[in-house]
Amino acid sequence: MITGFAIILDEEILYVSNEHKYPLFEIVLFVEKLIRSLNPKNLWRLKNIYFKSKNSKERMIIRHIVSENDQNLFYCIAGDFKPNSEEIIKLMEEYQEKVFANYESIEKIKEASRKSEFKKIIKLITGYLWSKYRDTLEDEQIEPKCTDLQNKIIYCGISSQGLPIISQLYDTALLNNFEKEVNNENIELLSSNISAKLATIAMNTQIRAKNNIKEIHFDDIEDNGCRKIILYSNINGYSLDFIASGDFIRLKEIFSELESTLSKEKILQGEFSGDLKPFRSLKTYLNNIINEFDQ
Repeated sequence: MITGFAIILDEEILYVSNEHKYPLFEIVLFVEKLIRSLNPKNLWRLKNIYFKSKNSKERMIIRHIVSENDQNLFYCIAGDFKPNSEEIIKLMEEYQEKVFANYESIEKIKEASRKSEFKKIIKLITGYLWSKYRDTLEDEQIEPKCTDLQNKIIYCGISSQGLPIISQLYDTALLNNFEKEVNNENIELLSSNISAKLATIAMNTQIRAKNNIKEIHFDDIEDNGCRKIILYSNINGYSLDFIASGDFIRLKEIFSELESTLSKEKILQGEFSGDLKPFRSLKTYLNNIINEFDQ
């Protein structure tokens, strides 16, 4: 079932079909800030965000377009449709085509969004698409897919209520994007920045959207279209955050194994007191686990 459509330009939500879903689409704004902190060349394209609550598994599919002057336009569709749905891809393509038929450039969309007529036209488009695709999405049968890709773990961290406890950057090549020397100071600064932005996304999802972030997907158009994924999990009140690239099926298996192993650690059984010293041994242990999987 489709629960909402949105159009977002840079840091502004131009259109939302369902006002109750406005906080959910706001999460795209926080993810966009994370993208910029990891990807200054603007070559990552946001693709999917998965949420998980007690009552539902909502997903958001995104068509991320970047203009020549680095404006970021996001077409977004939220709902409880199935992963790897071909129907939702067709829906997204038609959504973009119909908006483009009325506003043939990002500048035209930006200009038109200031007028009341804009929302009326987009509402007609999304209403038509909702009626056209709602039944086919519910009836669609999905075949599981698996691809043979090289897996690379980029980052892994553990935090408590937004406070970083462990933040480890495993792909130091990211520093090259910022023309920074690969040294301990720069690695630590980037790791802390990633940890803070991941925590911001998670907390705003909980507070504003009343939901929990589960997965975020990207395509990297520079790295031969390599797919990147962010995975979140909760271990006894601690947040486990994980960024990697490669075969999503295998990466989710790795993350599940990591989550299972760490959940048995005694230090993660109690509440975080603010003292980082007891977690120092866990940092080395985490490195050993990651090194085993990073192949």
